[in-house]
Amino acid sequence: MTTLRLEWPQWQGGEPQAVAHYTPGLDVAESRTVYGLGGQLTAALAPRHDGPTVRVAVPDYSHDLPEIDGIVGKDEVLRQHAEALSLIREADADRILTLGGTCAVSLTPFGYLAERYADDLVVIWLDSHADCNLPGGPNRGFNTMVVSHLSGRGDNDVLESMPATLPSSRVLLAGVHAWDDQDSHTHESWGLRLIPPADTEPFVDAVLGWIRDSGVRHVAVHFDLDVIDSDELAFGMAWEKGGISKATALRTIAAIAEAFDLVGLTVAEFVPREAVALRSILHGLPLAGSERSAE
Repeated sequence: MTTLRLEWPQWQGGEPQAVAHYTPGLDVAESRTVYGLGGQLTAALAPRHDGPTVRVAVPDYSHDLPEIDGIVGKDEVLRQHAEALSLIREADADRILTLGGTCAVSLTPFGYLAERYADDLVVIWLDSHADCNLPGGPNRGFNTMVVSHLSGRGDNDVLESMPATLPSSRVLLAGVHAWDDQDSHTHESWGLRLIPPADTEPFVDAVLGWIRDSGVRHVAVHFDLDVIDSDELAFGMAWEKGGISKATALRTIAAIAEAFDLVGLTVAEFVPREAVALRSILHGLPLAGSERSAE
């Protein structure tokens, strides 16, 4: 079984106004690219991987990210999606560890796994947010629309680019408790099951029970770090109180891997505000940059 490590420090999936709101004190370029630096640090801190490792090319900050069809940076999001899918197919991966980046980085590997395992795959969306917005809604960042597109709803260009989608009945929203103006009204009508935050034992039991009831063996887990209660660890873009504990998150993923075949795992949305500020300081120091020849 081939386990591919996909490093994808994407920042383009974030919505500019939302990102700026949650990162006071950072300038536009710093706030827009904070997801990217978070992805780089996530990959740097992850344990050594003995299998194949690939990295999606992510451009540096650019103002030229127009909103198209209600999605900020749609063209660049689709370009990265196509590159990631090509890398995954070339590796012929059976399992995929994805290190992001915005939540948008789960779309490609999970779509590939949905094609590979067909009806024998469920997705656990371990996140404070449902990410089931639609293009043109209040938040135009694609990172808030991933579950929508995974379940076959949204932008036609994105949907046509996907290897496969899943029915809502095979997507579980686990730990979701923070809603925006759109996705709070959609998850129930779409048939998405929700398990709210709880203590470790009942939460893990509920997640495992849902998977068992599905009759499916293969599982992909999206782990947005903001699902951890921000009073314990403020990792995410929006600091959300009332989430699950770090121990609960780790135990949930471990229990899934013990009981089923964990074929996909994404770690997403580490937002290192202090590291971004440090990078800005370092870039402003003499002797810290590239040397120039003396005249």
